[in-house]
Amino acid sequence: MSPKAIFKILWAGFLLSILFWIVRFWGHLPATMDTLEYVFPEKWFNVESFQNGRIPLWNPDLACGTPHVANLQSAAFYPFFWLWNFTGLSDWLVTMALLHVVLAAVGFYLWIRSHKVSPVLSTLCAFSFAGSALMVNYWGFPTHLASIAWVPWAFWAASRLTLKPSFGRWILSALIWSFQILAGYPFFTFYSALFMGVWMWVKDTRSLKKHFLHGSAFAGALGLTACQWLPFVDFLGYLHREGWGENLFSLKWINFLTLFQPQILGIPGTDGYQGDYPNFIFNNLYLGLIPLLFFVGSYFSAKSRDYFWKGAALFWLFWLAGVHFFPWRILPGQWLDRVEPSKASFLFVFCVFTSLGISLQEIADYSSRKNKWRKGAWILGALWMADLAGVPARIVHVVSDPYRNEVVRQTAMKAKQWTGEGRMISLRDPNQYYSADVHSLDDSFRETAANLIPNTNVVWGLRSARGYLTIFTDGFQNLNRYIQMGGNYDGRVLDAAGVDLILFPQSLRDFKYRVQEPVGHTLFIKNAGALGTAWETARVREFPSRREVFEALLNPRAFLENEVYTEKGPGDRAVTLPPVSRNLPGYSGPSFTDRLAAWGRELFRDETLIQNRRISPCEQVFEIATSQKGFLVFNESFSPGWHAWADGKPEPIFRADGLWMAVLLPATGAHQVCFRYEPPSFRLGLFLTLLTLVSLALALVLRQRESLRGWFPFP
Repeated sequence: MSPKAIFKILWAGFLLSILFWIVRFWGHLPATMDTLEYVFPEKWFNVESFQNGRIPLWNPDLACGTPHVANLQSAAFYPFFWLWNFTGLSDWLVTMALLHVVLAAVGFYLWIRSHKVSPVLSTLCAFSFAGSALMVNYWGFPTHLASIAWVPWAFWAASRLTLKPSFGRWILSALIWSFQILAGYPFFTFYSALFMGVWMWVKDTRSLKKHFLHGSAFAGALGLTACQWLPFVDFLGYLHREGWGENLFSLKWINFLTLFQPQILGIPGTDGYQGDYPNFIFNNLYLGLIPLLFFVGSYFSAKSRDYFWKGAALFWLFWLAGVHFFPWRILPGQWLDRVEPSKASFLFVFCVFTSLGISLQEIADYSSRKNKWRKGAWILGALWMADLAGVPARIVHVVSDPYRNEVVRQTAMKAKQWTGEGRMISLRDPNQYYSADVHSLDDSFRETAANLIPNTNVVWGLRSARGYLTIFTDGFQNLNRYIQMGGNYDGRVLDAAGVDLILFPQSLRDFKYRVQEPVGHTLFIKNAGALGTAWETARVREFPSRREVFEALLNPRAFLENEVYTEKGPGDRAVTLPPVSRNLPGYSGPSFTDRLAAWGRELFRDETLIQNRRISPCEQVFEIATSQKGFLVFNESFSPGWHAWADGKPEPIFRADGLWMAVLLPATGAHQVCFRYEPPSFRLGLFLTLLTLVSLALALVLRQRESLRGWFPFP
C-alpha cells in the first residue's frame, strides 16, 4: 500500500472516530464533576448573556456577584465558542471540544511537517498529540482544550515567519496568538510564549530583527485581545486566589505512573481514585506505550541527532514535579506554586511528539537506505494506532446530562419560588458526600444537580451566596469559609448575604431557620432573618480591618438593620470605591408622587420604603422614600468597577460589612440610587481592541498600494 493511501486511511479513520464520539456524547456529559459544576454553568452564562444582547461582565448569581469576563476561564470573546450562541450549549459543549481535537491534530501535522517529516509519520504524531490522555481528559474542558489546540499552530506560524518574513505571515501569527489568548486560560499562554522565546533564541541564532517580528506579532495579538485580558489583569489587583502556597499545582510521584497506563490511578472523582486531587485533569501523561518506548529509545539512538526537543521534553517532565522533586527545592516553593507547574504538562506532550517525529524520520531515512525495519514498521504502526484509538474508551466515562432531568428541573423551579429576589446556598454533609441511593456516576451527577450545588444554580437563574470558583473578589473567602462550617450559623452573615433558602440534608439549630419541606434527600430550609437586596441603616460603626468586621458579623445580636460596619484602609480612611467624575445622564429627579410619599413618611416617622429594579446584571436601581439619614446597603460584592449615583450625582461606595456595598444618602426624603458595573479596564481594553483592528485593516489597505510598500518591513 502506498504512503498516500495510508495517509488518507489514517485521516479518514481519525475523523470517523471523532464523529463517533460526537454522536456518543449527544445528550450526555463526560463524568467529570468540574464539567458539571463549573464549566457548563460558566459557559451557560456566556450564552444567556449574548443571546439577551448583553456582554457578560458581571455574574450576579455566584458568590454575591463576581466579575465574569475578568475570570481567567470565561473565554467570553473566543470566536469559535460563539457557535453556542446559535446552537445552544446542551449538545454542543463536548462537540466543540472534539472539533478542537481536530484543530489540534491539523495544527500539529503542519508543525511537524515543517521539520521535513514524512506525511505518515507526521499524521501518527499529530493524532497522538491530539488524542493523548491529557487531551482526552480535556474533552469536558473546552477552554483548556481550545487553548492547547492553538499551540502547534503558533509554533508553525512562527516557524514560517522566521523562514520567510512577510506581512501576511505576520498577520497569521498575530491571529493565532489572539485565538490562543481568547480561548481563555492565561497559564497556557504564559508557558507557550515563554517556551517559544527559548526555542527561537536557540533555533534562530541571535537575529534581533526576527525576534522583533515575533515579539511585535505577539504584541499585535495582545492589542486584538485587550478587551479580554486587560480586565483579568485588573482583577489580579483585587482578587483572592484559592490554593496558592499550598503545593496544589505540582504533580506528586504517583501521577507519573500514568505514563505507563492511563487508568492506573482509577476514576477521577470517585473514592477509589489514587491520584493527586484536584489536579487530575492535568496529570494524565499517557502517550501510548509504543511512542513512549520510541521516545526513550531515541536518547540512546546514534541515528537521532535531535537534542533540543528531547532535552525540552525531559525538562518539562522534571518541571511538572514542581516543589515535590528534590532539584526544584532550591527554588522558593510558594513562588513555584504560583506559576502552577502542572499546567505545563501540555508542553511535555508537545515536546515529546515533536521530538518523536523528528527522531523517527531520522531513523526512517537511515533504515530506507539500509532496507531495514519495513515489516516491523507496519506492525508497530498498527499497534500504535490501536493503542491510541483505545485511550478514550479507557478513561472517558459518559453520563446523562442531568440538566435535562425532569426531577432536577422541578427542584430548581421550586427553589426559585422560595428565593424570589433573594439568594440561596446549597450545602453537603461533610461526613456523607452523597446519599445512600447513589450507586453510579449517573446517580452522583443527577443528585449533585438536583441539590443545586454551586455553580449549577446559574443554569436555572438562581442567585447563590456560594460559588465554586478558583479566583474571586477579595473578602469572599471569609463568607465561603463561614458557609463551610457545617451548620453552626448563629451569626448574621447569611442574613446580610440575603440568603432566603438553605438546602441541607438536616435541620439547623437556630430558631430562625425553619424547615419548609423535604425535597429528595435534602431539606428546603427558610431563613426568616434574611435581609433584602438593600436596606437603610441609620448609623455606621468603623473597624480597623475587614477581619474585625467579619468577627462582628458572627454575633447573632448584631443589629444590621440599623448599623453598617465599615473598615479602615490605607491612610486611616474608610475603604471606598471613589466616585466617577460625571453625573448620571437622563436623571430628572424623583416624581411628584415619590416626593409626596417621602414627605408623608418623614412627617409620621414611618419606616423606609425601598423599591428595586434590576435593569441588567450590571445595573441596579433603588427608589427610596426615607424619614432618616443614613446608608443604603446593597448586598452585592464590593468590587472595583462598580460606581454609584445618588439623585444623579456620583457618590463613593463604602465596603459594607466586609464584602458588600453602601452609599450615604444625602438627606431624608425621596431618592434614587443607581449602581452600575462599568470597569474602566474593559472600556480601555475594548478601545485598544478596536484601535488594533482598525490599524490592521488600514495597514492591509495601504499594503495594496504599490507606492506605499516601502513603508513596511516586509518584502
